[in-house]
Amino acid sequence: MNHHQLNISYSYIVNFYLKRILQVFSSREAVFEWAKAIGRQNGILIVTIRSDKANGIRGRKDKLILGCERGGRYKSESKKSVTCSHKENCPFTLRCVPLSVGEGWKISVRCGTHNHELLDTVTGHSYLGRLNEEERKFVNDMTKYKLAPRFILNALKVRNETNVTIPSQIYKARSTYRSSLRGPYTEMQHLLKLIQQENYVHWTRRRENSDILRDIFWTHPDCIKLLNTFHFVLICDSTYKTNRYRLPLLEIVGVTSTSLTFSVGFAYLEKERQDNFIWAFEKVRMLFKSESLISKVIVTDRDLAMMNAISVVFPTSIHLLCRFHIEKNVGARCKQYVKKDRQEEVMDLWKKIVYSTSVEEYDHHLQQFELLCADIILFVDYVKDSWLTPYKERFVNVWTKRVMHLGNTTSNRVESAHWRLKNMLQTSFGDLCKSWDAVNMMLKNQICIIQSSFQKTIKDVEHGYNSQFFQNLHHCVSRKCMKLIDKQLERVKIVCTNKTECGCSIRTTHGLPCACELAKLQIYGNVIPLDSIHDF
Repeated sequence: MNHHQLNISYSYIVNFYLKRILQVFSSREAVFEWAKAIGRQNGILIVTIRSDKANGIRGRKDKLILGCERGGRYKSESKKSVTCSHKENCPFTLRCVPLSVGEGWKISVRCGTHNHELLDTVTGHSYLGRLNEEERKFVNDMTKYKLAPRFILNALKVRNETNVTIPSQIYKARSTYRSSLRGPYTEMQHLLKLIQQENYVHWTRRRENSDILRDIFWTHPDCIKLLNTFHFVLICDSTYKTNRYRLPLLEIVGVTSTSLTFSVGFAYLEKERQDNFIWAFEKVRMLFKSESLISKVIVTDRDLAMMNAISVVFPTSIHLLCRFHIEKNVGARCKQYVKKDRQEEVMDLWKKIVYSTSVEEYDHHLQQFELLCADIILFVDYVKDSWLTPYKERFVNVWTKRVMHLGNTTSNRVESAHWRLKNMLQTSFGDLCKSWDAVNMMLKNQICIIQSSFQKTIKDVEHGYNSQFFQNLHHCVSRKCMKLIDKQLERVKIVCTNKTECGCSIRTTHGLPCACELAKLQIYGNVIPLDSIHDF
């Protein structure tokens, strides 16, 4: 042993001798915990080399031999190994035995030197950074509630300032926890087990003559109740990057009277083909209690396979196309074909076409559009052939205002639902069980918020609607309804003063009294009758 090595271990030896002289330990465990704590203070990990227990056997004595973790020599048969070892045959050894007189344990130092340098820090040590039972339970609970690993690690260090755990150990603990939940089941078996445990309504479809699942559909029982109450409009769209298998997730949502979005159902589909969509929409149709409750309006983007499936499963429903996606597609083609200095003018005229309030106005704006883009035939042909000629009744205002869509002319609601789900997921490479966990948590939060909004409607009345005119509506209609009626009241002055046409679109699109109806009620001093409000 050279002088440098003796100096390194000197403070460590002194600590051991002082404690050995001044302290008697109550038990074997107390000895080990003390030695481990002193070792950690000096950058050394103490491990058990040998542990003997008499257990009443004649000739056998209690004994505990402790040593440095670097004791011994790693034996590798291969000449070139990708593994590594921290063993350096360190001679440091402590002998712990019970007192010969009385109760307790004592320590003697067999060898108080080390043949290696002491650690400056133990952060990230594979053994010292391991989680104890309490910390492991905390990590499991936080994993269950989708807390990110970095936040879990910060919380552990706040709870225990001496904690030296590193992120990789948190990830390993999370993985072990998930594996323990699954047990002997395969991923798909565990997914179906989770769905059944939460009492979800679900269906699966297998490939022919095979146990391999093609599609799976599930929904929460409370979502079925909401669907049958607010069944007027459905909004559908597929989202991606929710699982490691790249399966598209079909999400179908509805809207409540309080203007909140609720999820109708989810489906993982093998492929985005008409056959897969037909199967999923058939399951949605089965959720309705009667044929009279089937949604009158369905909003999607222009996914041809989905559109064909809707026409097969919901032939009596009116199918609208998302204005937002259409405008985005037209804008992209505009940038491709139209010069930059004319793009804004062209898109403004396109919006006038979309929001035309009469057929005459539509024809006028379309004619202006054709004249403005007379030198860009390819762009005009694209707009007319791809959108206006086949689909104008599904997104142009003059036709959609005749439909009770409750203000849903885009698929923005379902896009927002995708965003909330992906926030819950935190990763796009998780398995199906992790994806379902996120959906389950999102649905529970969603239902809680919706129920709260209903309670506010029943209990509270906004001060702005305390007048006699709204008396019949208090505690019976939603705040959203009150706001829409209030906007029509603002239009009453414009309609009466300028003698312009009311249009009455709010009556057809929302089932609410329009400006001209409200004007008549004000003239005769009547209140708004409850039966003038649609059941929604």
